[in-house]
Amino acid sequence: MQSLVAKLAALALLAAGFALTGDLRRLVERGTRFLDAAGGPAGTPAETPIDGPATRASVLPRLPPEPRDAPLGRQVDVPRLPTSTLDTVDLRALVPGTRLTVWVGTPPVAVAFEVVDSAAGEVLEQSAAPSGGGPLTVPRRLRLEAASSRPLRIERGGMLRLTPLGVAHGSRPAGPAEPLGPVRALEVR
Repeated sequence: MQSLVAKLAALALLAAGFALTGDLRRLVERGTRFLDAAGGPAGTPAETPIDGPATRASVLPRLPPEPRDAPLGRQVDVPRLPTSTLDTVDLRALVPGTRLTVWVGTPPVAVAFEVVDSAAGEVLEQSAAPSGGGPLTVPRRLRLEAASSRPLRIERGGMLRLTPLGVAHGSRPAGPAEPLGPVRALEVR
């Protein structure tokens, strides 16, 4: 009896871990899709032809490949390029927690940033996806700067520099600056 209780406790801890990380829903959806595609409960083969031996590959239909995602990532909705947009955004005027969406390049790619420290230009990159679709991403801590004489003022038509930072606030650059641009549109929420 103790072994059964220990197994149930371990199963409960495992399920709680999946629930806390947000993976439980994804695990249930994948299991449901697999069972629906297989045509019945686990272990029950789908209909097989009577006139010949069936291999496992011929019994179970092929599932579409799962999108590759980061373990802690989340789906980010990417808005379309806005028709009316801001001309400039001064990062120093934004409060921590403000979401800044910047469309860059051709075709436009939406990149969403959450402001962490506006005076230093520190942000969390929430997504980098082609307009109209969004992969799952893990936020990166960056220093966002305009490639101009006024680094904390982002202008439509200008270029940006993203400098990867460490996890700690005010940390030194963790890599070389990445160019990003030209800026096609700006939105603050």
